[in-house]
Amino acid sequence: MSQELIYTSAPKGLKLGSRGFCTVASSDGMDKNLADRLESLSGYRHLFPPTDAQAHLNPVNYSCVKIRVGGRSYHVLSRVADAGLDYTQRTNKLAHHVALDDRELGEGGPAWLLSQPGFLIEEWDSEPHELSAKEIPTGTKPLGRCQAWQAATGDAGWAGAL
Repeated sequence: MSQELIYTSAPKGLKLGSRGFCTVASSDGMDKNLADRLESLSGYRHLFPPTDAQAHLNPVNYSCVKIRVGGRSYHVLSRVADAGLDYTQRTNKLAHHVALDDRELGEGGPAWLLSQPGFLIEEWDSEPHELSAKEIPTGTKPLGRCQAWQAATGDAGWAGAL
């Protein structure tokens, strides 16, 4: 079953006494070791500060990594991006991770899932809370291989999303 975690800077985190960069939402009953591993994937380097005229050019980082925690394997689909200024007026980021098992990836695969509207959030303005089970979209058509993109970059996977 999928597990998800949202990490950003907030005056109050999900864990008692947490604040600043911390988990603000996670799946109900998430294992601590999985939560720690997902938090460790939340790094972000801003190219431009939020007050810079070019702040809108800060990249959105999407990824799919395979991890093993507590004897279980997960495919972690993530979105990590600039989130403007935090509650202290310092640089902020927003990371959303969804950990899936093999059968939850579905026919469309990770690139297809990452491209689905609403699968990963793009902003956070809520109080910390536990998340109920996420419904994973199911794709009926896998992305195709783009031979030209493969030849030019070595990775044809993301070309299919274009």
